[in-house]
Amino acid sequence: MVAVAARGHAAGLLIVCILLVVVGLLAPAASLPARAQTTAAPDAARVLISDAPPYRIVSRVAGKPVYSGIYVDILRAVAAEAGLALDFIETPYVRGFPMMRGGEADIMMGPNRTPEREKYLLYLDPPLPAEPKAFVTRAQGPRITRYEDLRGLRIATLRGARYADRFDADATLEKVPAADYDAALRLLGGERVDAVIMPEQQARWLLRWQQLNWPLAPYRIEGQPSYLVLARSSPLVARAAELAAILRRLQERGEVERILQLYS
Repeated sequence: MVAVAARGHAAGLLIVCILLVVVGLLAPAASLPARAQTTAAPDAARVLISDAPPYRIVSRVAGKPVYSGIYVDILRAVAAEAGLALDFIETPYVRGFPMMRGGEADIMMGPNRTPEREKYLLYLDPPLPAEPKAFVTRAQGPRITRYEDLRGLRIATLRGARYADRFDADATLEKVPAADYDAALRLLGGERVDAVIMPEQQARWLLRWQQLNWPLAPYRIEGQPSYLVLARSSPLVARAAELAAILRRLQERGEVERILQLYS
């Protein structure tokens, strides 16, 4: 009886030892995910985008979003050299400014520079090429050859956009805000406005895309530079000088001009 009990006790000790060895072998494996997290890539920069071809183009392929355009390609070139991942967030243009102010995004593409925006946006120099602002009219619409010809016209504008100091501040002009330029052109087609103001290259792109045989008025408003901008609340502000230097090198190498030619 004693011998049997001793053998049973020894067997129990053996099982305990085996369990301890197994736990010891498993412990390093359990710690692997924690080590993997410490070497994971940092979160991607949150980039706001709205459909504004050819500068920002939002399309769908097999139901999945595809982003391209002048500003998108330039930003991707900068991000590639900086080793920065990008996470695009679709939002209406006018909604982008409060999102940047509130820290909901890191990067916005294409805004003009204003004192109010500089309070919460950091502009990367050098600027992107300035684009003249053109007026789209119907085939039998008004003839606009000078600024004074805008008087008495209903002019569709993009809500939240800035065009030129004189135009933006002119309270004598009747401006009809639209959510996007497609909506603005629909207003023009329905004769609810007399003209649409928009960047010239974008106007030509949209008229060609929608097969609208509408003219651009002879009169142009000189364009203001557009920029890649960072939210001042974003951690990317610490890399602003680096990103600006990369953008400058891309311009000096002719890469920005090459991208512009792709969409001309």
